[in-house]
Amino acid sequence: MNTNIQISLDEQLWSDMVRLGKPLGLEPAQVVQQALLGWLSQHNGQRFEQGWIATLKQNPDEASRAEDWLKARDGLEG
Repeated sequence: MNTNIQISLDEQLWSDMVRLGKPLGLEPAQVVQQALLGWLSQHNGQRFEQGWIATLKQNPDEASRAEDWLKARDGLEG
């Protein structure tokens, strides 16, 4: 299912988006979608890091937990 949204962009942002997207064959909507996906990915990574830091503060890391870190990291990248 696709959902349409309406946003307002200032002239400079619109111009930059069209100028940079056109050589890549991207329509403005595709540029916005890619930007949103990038923002969501960054947000999810930050949330993971904050959770991991909070956990480490409660339970200081031990060498034996290195495997836990690798599993968690691989789950985030997958």
